[in-house]
Amino acid sequence: MATFFHPTPDERRVLENLAGQIPDVQKTFVDNHARLTMPDRGAHQQQLAGSKVLLTIAGELPKELDGLAIFQRGRTHIGIGRMSTGLGCPHAETDADFLGLMVAFRTAAGRRIDFITINHPTSPTDTPEEFLALLHATADAAGAEGVLASQARLLVSLARHAGLRAPAIAVHVTAQTLRTVRSSSAYQQYWTGIVRARDVLGKFTFVPVSAVPSDSGAGRGPQHLTQDWHLRQSAGPLEFSLQWIPFVSDRETPLDDLTSPWRDDQKVAVGTVTFPQIDPDTLVAKLTALLASELGANPGNWEETSDGSHPDLPATRFTAARFLAYRASQKNRNALPPESYAAFFEQGEVGPELARELVRRYQAKRAAGHWVPNLGEVAVS
Repeated sequence: MATFFHPTPDERRVLENLAGQIPDVQKTFVDNHARLTMPDRGAHQQQLAGSKVLLTIAGELPKELDGLAIFQRGRTHIGIGRMSTGLGCPHAETDADFLGLMVAFRTAAGRRIDFITINHPTSPTDTPEEFLALLHATADAAGAEGVLASQARLLVSLARHAGLRAPAIAVHVTAQTLRTVRSSSAYQQYWTGIVRARDVLGKFTFVPVSAVPSDSGAGRGPQHLTQDWHLRQSAGPLEFSLQWIPFVSDRETPLDDLTSPWRDDQKVAVGTVTFPQIDPDTLVAKLTALLASELGANPGNWEETSDGSHPDLPATRFTAARFLAYRASQKNRNALPPESYAAFFEQGEVGPELARELVRRYQAKRAAGHWVPNLGEVAVS
């Protein structure tokens, strides 16, 4: 049976100290990359797309999810979704990297529920310490001229930060990121980290409802994933089947060996996530994309139990470390305060005051030479 993470004060301090290094990572990105002029995300900085998203809950649910938070049978929730590359800096979309999908919703009681995923069934590392080492190495390599130079600098830095574990981390991450190198579209399968649902640990996976044709890779440009996603969403809605993968055993669904995939023949569909068809050139679409860029999300935005209690930290050590790290990142980069966009989860629209703030941030970053999603001129009265 899976055990939950209940840290001692010393264990909590270790994780807090790790999260305390996130501003240093963000500063290193700014120091090293010409198109970052202010603190930004430590990972998933480069946005491919952002829009309104809908989650329709299935009519039948496993008992651990049934009635938990947003999992009310047949209910449809309004949220916001974001597609991104994985690195904390802008780069050509043909480079080796992860892809990320984030969708955020809100319960009737006002609690955020965020699904944060990558396009590989495993974590890049097994421990928070190793993951922080990888972030440091990625920041050290930012801005290097050419893919080979960037990879060489990353490997040298990883050896400095991760020590003897560096070769294993490098081999695993290289294998993971090949999936994106070979991708013709960002519309593919994604996996979350481990969460607790009542007394069960598990993961979610987002599975495309429609097949994505493969191609030879010929003619892919530096923004081919962004362009492909925009074409697909302009042509019609993009749907994912949201599937729950419950824990089975330490061998088949490992909780510590996070770089090993889970057995998933026990998965069950629990909803449908839809990115509705949009015209990306409209002001409404541009404002929503800016909201996706400026808000903060967190894997700790979740509801583990239905008794109204909210533990101080998530139920696994790795997720707890991510919760603290994301929080530190958002504070340092001045992410939008959640109350400023809370109404979006009910109305699916960006109000006038929020629109002015989003445009102000967008224009200020463009003027400073900081990378932002290329939305052209955006203005509101």
